[in-house]
Amino acid sequence: MLTATCLAPAKVNLCLRVVGRRADGYHLLDSIFAAIDLTDRVVISVSNLCSPKETDVDVRCAYPGVPTDTTNLAARAAVKLLEECGLGAKITIGIDKQIPPAAGLGGGSSNAASVLRCLNTILRLNVSEKRLREMALQLGADVPFFLTGGCARVRGIGEDIEPVRGWPGLALIVAIPPIAVSTAWAFRGYSGSFADGAEEPSMMASGVEPHAALLLNDLEKVVLATYPEIAHVKRGLLEAGASAAVMSGSGAAVVALVPPSMSPQAVAEAFSSSHPGVRVCCTRILPAGNPPSVDPTPSYA
Repeated sequence: MLTATCLAPAKVNLCLRVVGRRADGYHLLDSIFAAIDLTDRVVISVSNLCSPKETDVDVRCAYPGVPTDTTNLAARAAVKLLEECGLGAKITIGIDKQIPPAAGLGGGSSNAASVLRCLNTILRLNVSEKRLREMALQLGADVPFFLTGGCARVRGIGEDIEPVRGWPGLALIVAIPPIAVSTAWAFRGYSGSFADGAEEPSMMASGVEPHAALLLNDLEKVVLATYPEIAHVKRGLLEAGASAAVMSGSGAAVVALVPPSMSPQAVAEAFSSSHPGVRVCCTRILPAGNPPSVDPTPSYA
C-alpha cells in the first residue's frame, strides 16, 4: 500500500461579478480567488494498482453532509485520473474536514484538486499540467483554481485562471454561520444585470490592495434575501471593527478585512461575543504555488 498526506486549502472570493451567461445557461464570472490557511487534511492510500481494472474508492469522512460514496468529488477525481491512464486500483481517501461544505469556501473542490495532484505525483503518472486542468474543469468550476493556489483572477466558468501576485500573509476573518447554501440554487435565482467590464477584479488583479469599494459579490442579491442571517453576519463583522466584509462565493461564509489598527483576534472576539452560534476563523492568504504538503514523501506498507 502506498500512502501520502496533503493539506487542501479553502478559498475565499474577494470579489465576484457575474458578467454574462452562455447559451447553455452557465453564468460567466469575473472573480478574485484567494487560497487561505483554513485546510482539510486528506490522506490517500493506493493498493492493487494494475491495468486494466476498475477503480474502487472508499471515502472516509465523519463531517455531517459530506458524501462518502462515488458522488464525492475527491472520489470522482481519483477515478477520472486513473481512467485517463488506463489504470485501476483500490483507493482509500480519508478527509479530516475543517472546511464546511456548502459554505462558499470550495472545500470539496480543493479535496478533488489535491487528489489529482497527489495521485499524479506519487504514482508517477506524468499527466501534463494542461490535461490536469482540463480534467479539473470537468469535475467542477472551482477545481482548476486549486491546482494553482495563491491568488488568481478567475473568469468564464472557471477555465480562465490568471495568477496574480496577490497579498500573501494578509490577515482575514472568515465567519461561517450554520447554513448550507446551494450554489446551483443561487445561480438559478440570479436575475440581475450583468457586470460586463467590471473594474473591481481588474483593479485587484493589477495589484490594488483589497478595500471596501472592491469587495463586491453579485450573488448577494439572491442569497441575502433568502438568508438574512448572512446579512446579519456581515453587519456584525463591521460592527466588530472589520473594515470591509463580503459573502464568499454563493455563501454562507463571509470574509472580512482587518484594519491596521486592530488585530484579527480582537475583531473575532468582538464578533463572537454577539454571535455565539457562528464559527469564526482568523486566517491568512497563502502564497502562490501548490498547496502545502504534510507528507510529501509517500510511505509504503
